Amino acid sequence: MSDKTTAAVEAFNKDNLPALPDNAQLNGDLWSNTQTFGLAMRMANALAASTVIPKEYQGNPSNTLIALEMASRMGTSPMQVMQNLFVINGRPSWSSQYIIAVINASRKYKHELKFELTGKGDNMACYAWTTDKNGERIEGPVISMQMAKDEGWVQKNGSKWKTMPEVMIRYRAASFFGRLYCSDMIMGIYSQEEVYELADDEYFVSAQDEAEATIAKNANSEMIDAGEVTPNVSAAASPIVDESTGEVIGDPSVSTPEQPQPADPNGQQTMEGYKKPDWAS
Repeated sequence: MSDKTTAAVEAFNKDNLPALPDNAQLNGDLWSNTQTFGLAMRMANALAASTVIPKEYQGNPSNTLIALEMASRMGTSPMQVMQNLFVINGRPSWSSQYIIAVINASRKYKHELKFELTGKGDNMACYAWTTDKNGERIEGPVISMQMAKDEGWVQKNGSKWKTMPEVMIRYRAASFFGRLYCSDMIMGIYSQEEVYELADDEYFVSAQDEAEATIAKNANSEMIDAGEVTPNVSAAASPIVDESTGEVIGDPSVSTPEQPQPADPNGQQTMEGYKKPDWAS
């Protein structure tokens, strides 16, 4: 943390944090009021001073505050979040082990997440499944080695798909299952392995994002036929010519708006046929 950030945090803690009652709690929302935020900042500063938390949080109350907020919303401990939330190129990601653990610990299903593995080598495929409280089997998307190759996961530098494919295919099946059925538990965040493997333009692309991108790409890309917007004017129309001079004085294809004529005291609306009123004689 920079000296400027440290000074700002210390000044805020010293001058702006209100006194806290003995029973102050976060209650899931750190931003609801200054009292709750003050409590969160005090907790963040205490945790950031520890040397047993991951290095991304040591001496960094700002990062620790985010971990506190996520832990409060998920109903888990801040330490658990800090140990399993990794920031890769500015992108938050969960460890795959944590995704499996949080699903199993939720007690949402009758039993722990299981994996159906078929085939070997390049023909290997896997999906995660479990059973809900009503006895219905819940299956996640099928992940195959062919998919891993087509998506470019295997070709990434340092990819574990080449050396431990059975582990990686289970991890990917679990993360897909989690985002599909347990997005509230993992907050829709990708796994650590996925963030390593995703291209820059693939991260967090929702259906709405794709729709907006398509609209922006196609905007003003279609040529408009001038005939579609030009008034329908007869091709046989002839220009208006002054018979005395032979000068063209009008074009029937151009519509000129009528100009209002001044009204006179007798109620006449045009100058044509205007007759001077008696009082003006």
